[in-house]
Amino acid sequence: MKNFERWEKYVLLLLRQNFQDACNEEVDAINKRLERLAKRIAYDTYFGGLDLRPVVELQNRFRHLEDRYERLENQVSSAMSIILNELTRGFNRPAIRCRMRDDDESDTITKFIVPGGPSSEIVERGRIQADDFLSNWLEDALEITILDPFLFKRETPSHSEVAETHEEREAAETRHADDLLALLGKRKKINFIYRGNPNKGDGGPLKVTQRVANRIADRLSELEIKATFFVVEDLHDRVWMKLDSKGRWHAKVIGTSRGGIGKRPTYILSMEPEDCAEYLKFVRSLMDRAQKNHERPMDFKKPRPKKVSNAERIRKGGF
Repeated sequence: MKNFERWEKYVLLLLRQNFQDACNEEVDAINKRLERLAKRIAYDTYFGGLDLRPVVELQNRFRHLEDRYERLENQVSSAMSIILNELTRGFNRPAIRCRMRDDDESDTITKFIVPGGPSSEIVERGRIQADDFLSNWLEDALEITILDPFLFKRETPSHSEVAETHEEREAAETRHADDLLALLGKRKKINFIYRGNPNKGDGGPLKVTQRVANRIADRLSELEIKATFFVVEDLHDRVWMKLDSKGRWHAKVIGTSRGGIGKRPTYILSMEPEDCAEYLKFVRSLMDRAQKNHERPMDFKKPRPKKVSNAERIRKGGF
């Protein structure tokens, strides 16, 4: 009987080795079945005669399990691949942060860079922050295009209870022009797109401070700036654009005109490359239609209807 038990254990060992890749959750049940099968095989082979039907049945069962889990493994692998791709895209996507909350200086994130406020200290800090940011961004620019309807208008301070003296106003207007030129840099080609002052007969508020315009015009040659002033009648956008050394255009959307920075909260947002390319088409069409000057900012000259003499009116059939 000892020989039979050894033979039974040997057969069981062979079966376990053949089916060692079985699913873990069914191992206990399979082991019990293997023990019963081993005992039966050992009995039949030892005492004669062997019924292979249980073996074939067990093989079919394992084959079915292997096929099922192979399909499941493929599905899991495919799902994991999709998840990893989405995670990679998420990690590589630029973060969106707020400058008023975060200190990250990355040039690729959304910036809300200037808090506004009523005090002169807040206004000054806001303008310095904005100028530093824009100056760094424009450092590699070969050509700059600025769209701002009130670019050359210096706003009077709203935080002061005492009216400016004539000398204070002159100094502030000169500084407004010098600060703008300082952040643009030297040896640049610059396109200024703005709304000029209307003709006296057209009325409307002034959009250009004359001393600011004169100061900029006087310093163009000193800074080796090749400027073109494009004056348009209808303009709302505040967008700064630059052309880099690789021939690519970039754009920043600014929430207020330059004169209002620091007086009110101002955001600066990066324009997506696809949007920038489309917006550039509009800018070029705007420049084609604008009145332009290469020397200094100018007033807007609205075309007036041509006067027709009485003789010409009669010749054309008018009364």
